[in-house]
Amino acid sequence: WGDQKDAEKSDTKVTYEDVKKESKEAMETAKEYTQEQKEEYLQQIETKKEELDQKIQALQDRAQAKASELKGETKTKFNQQMEELRRKKQAAADELKKLKAASGKAWDDLKAGMDSAMDELSQAFYKARTHFEEGESKS
Repeated sequence: WGDQKDAEKSDTKVTYEDVKKESKEAMETAKEYTQEQKEEYLQQIETKKEELDQKIQALQDRAQAKASELKGETKTKFNQQMEELRRKKQAAADELKKLKAASGKAWDDLKAGMDSAMDELSQAFYKARTHFEEGESKS
């Protein structure tokens, strides 16, 4: 009976090297998964940014075509909003640049900043577009 217990113990004995190997494999898997998540997130952000860039350009083109029709306060306010939009667009581009170079804890912090910058850029775009469309309807 004693010999059987000893045999069972040796079959289930885990060495330090086994644990080290499994830990290393788990870390590598986690690292690969994290890298995939980062790449996926960056791709999503770049796609959103490109879409907003196209919409911003279309709005600027429309505004230039109608510039002579915008009058007084409407024109001034729209120009201010377009300037804010340019600043937000640059801020988002700067955040994206930092994010691409970051890793670890910095990645998490910068990701939150990137999300915020993209939200602000979207809000600035919709605010400018709405104001422009209201200005068009008054003309």
